[in-house]
Amino acid sequence: MTGDTPTSWIWADEASGGVKGARIDLAASVIEWVDQPGCACGDAIARQPIADFSEKGPLETPPADVLDEMRDAVNKALSIDSPPRRR
Repeated sequence: MTGDTPTSWIWADEASGGVKGARIDLAASVIEWVDQPGCACGDAIARQPIADFSEKGPLETPPADVLDEMRDAVNKALSIDSPPRRR
């Protein structure tokens, strides 16, 4: 992926009054969903395979602009990982 494509996000969570976040780990092909990043409580990370995210959608509910960026980053990552198809 290019250097200008984000691979991590953080957003306000109105339900809890805290923050949530997500990070794409390309080496492991997963998205790590984080509740209260930076908290001393251990972050409560859930891991979702990138393919599952592409097929079923996100485990969390990020704002629409964040979700759009995440989908764009995942699509770019998947296009890099897939060899070009021959006709």
